Amino acid sequence: MGAVRRLVDADTGEAIPYAPYAFSGKHTQVDKARVEAITESRAFTPSQKFLVLWWIGVSPEGMEPLRATGADIGRRVGMSTDAVGKINRKLVKHRILIVRGRIGNYNFYRISPYISFHGTGVEQREAVKSCNPPDIPGFDGQTPARWEAQ
Repeated sequence: MGAVRRLVDADTGEAIPYAPYAFSGKHTQVDKARVEAITESRAFTPSQKFLVLWWIGVSPEGMEPLRATGADIGRRVGMSTDAVGKINRKLVKHRILIVRGRIGNYNFYRISPYISFHGTGVEQREAVKSCNPPDIPGFDGQTPARWEAQ
């Protein structure tokens, strides 16, 4: 077992409790309200909702796209290339997925930083400036996040 990490408050000298996250690997920040709205919306099929959750899990750090074709994704999730393409296009239409690159006629995607982001808060704030918020039927986007309201 590794050494126990001890953090100390610089002003008081008191020990600060520390525990690493119990995740098995990398993790991401997720807007639970938006994900709940997507999963409860009747505007999306179960397969579309499944791919949203999959995109949350596989989108790389920062704003990098996942460099995978529809065929690659289809093999990974057990869907046809055509089904993946159709779903991805619908998710792009709703700005849930964003296009972040292209080779030939194939787009590379990632999940919107409004839904999920792997990076610092400052990086996420910069990332959302590069795209519009998702259009999620049933989501009440009238309540701005604290940092947006300032």
